[in-house]
Amino acid sequence: MRTSPTKLVIGVLLILMIAGCAQFSGQRAPVSMGPEPAFRPLISQEELTEKIVSLQKRLQENSISEADRPGAKALLEIYKLLQDASPSMGETGYRQLIARLYLRLGRVETAFQTGGNEIESREKSTMDAFARKRDKIVSLYLSGDSQGVINGVLELKGEFGPSAMTPEISLIFACSLANQGLLKEAIDAGERAARALEQGPDLIILDSKMATWYSRLGQEDAAMLRFEKVSDLMDDRTTLLNNLKQELQVPLKPQEEDHISLPRILGMVEEQLQAHAFDQAARLLLQKRQDTSLSPSDLDTIDRTLERVEKAKEAYSGRERKALEQVRDLMENEKYDEALSMLEELKSEKIQGDEVASLEREVRERYINHERKKAAALFLRARTAGSSLEKKEYLRQSHDILQHLLDKFPSSPSRDKILQNLESVDRELAKW
Repeated sequence: MRTSPTKLVIGVLLILMIAGCAQFSGQRAPVSMGPEPAFRPLISQEELTEKIVSLQKRLQENSISEADRPGAKALLEIYKLLQDASPSMGETGYRQLIARLYLRLGRVETAFQTGGNEIESREKSTMDAFARKRDKIVSLYLSGDSQGVINGVLELKGEFGPSAMTPEISLIFACSLANQGLLKEAIDAGERAARALEQGPDLIILDSKMATWYSRLGQEDAAMLRFEKVSDLMDDRTTLLNNLKQELQVPLKPQEEDHISLPRILGMVEEQLQAHAFDQAARLLLQKRQDTSLSPSDLDTIDRTLERVEKAKEAYSGRERKALEQVRDLMENEKYDEALSMLEELKSEKIQGDEVASLEREVRERYINHERKKAAALFLRARTAGSSLEKKEYLRQSHDILQHLLDKFPSSPSRDKILQNLESVDRELAKW
């Protein structure tokens, strides 16, 4: 168990006071005109020097917590007072020394008494800081800034540890990673979020129960509002399930085909066209075409829609091929920022297949390697620079490049290498 500065000071003071009582107890000797008798030091000067040096070093290195620093400084002053005690000190000097030690002890006692409030204040400050960062992450997610969310979550985790990854934050993190094309990372984060969220109650269950509670209290308007909310949520889930079936190409059951009208099928096809899911759109139309209850006019509508789907697919493929060729040209010419910007444009147009994701990863890693080489060249140039000012400037430029890479690509496979490079640069910067 750690010994607090307060206990150490009390121990020192008790030793001195007991020793003083032993030396000065009994009847006071007659006043003498000669010099007061000297006393032998009770503490080794070598030991005091070691304690002073050790405590000064810990204070300079900030290895003592903020709560303990006032007491540690008071303890250092006491050690110095003891070190300054002269072997020729008489009774008067000795009593003055105890009085000065007692005053220093008061400072330690004050810090000890207020420590609890300081701890509570720090804890409250930490919770407030966490809440602010969490709210900022949610705001970034709602505004569509996926990269901002990723940066914010990694910063939150770095500052508060793994426990900061609440189920809601993990869910937002997973969706943002997926939006940036980082599907493997999104799955890892999503699995953790799903396991945690499955243990809690469903929102629909809560809303349905609240509708019941409102109704039992006679608040029918509030109950109906909750009912409508549950109904909307159920509709959203049905739509989500249908879209998932189309994405995974799960064949519709015969009874499902019978219940989906042609206008609804055409609406679903339009949704797939907007998402550039041309094969799924064509499959929906071909399945519906097997319905024997369709009129010749309905069949003609399906055929014309199939032609439109094929033309849209051809136009999309041509746009994608041309855009990817431009991205590759930019990458080969080391115009990485322009290449990444074009890839972002493609994703905003919903052009984000496996080939786009693969090319984006390649551009990112090439860009990172290119910038790391620039940072390394600046680091080496700093070693041969003629003046300390030049050295510091080259190191600062190298640091800025590496830090920019960390901020821009927080989930890159090269993150650990970048961090190692940055640590080397920072160690050199600390020397200047």
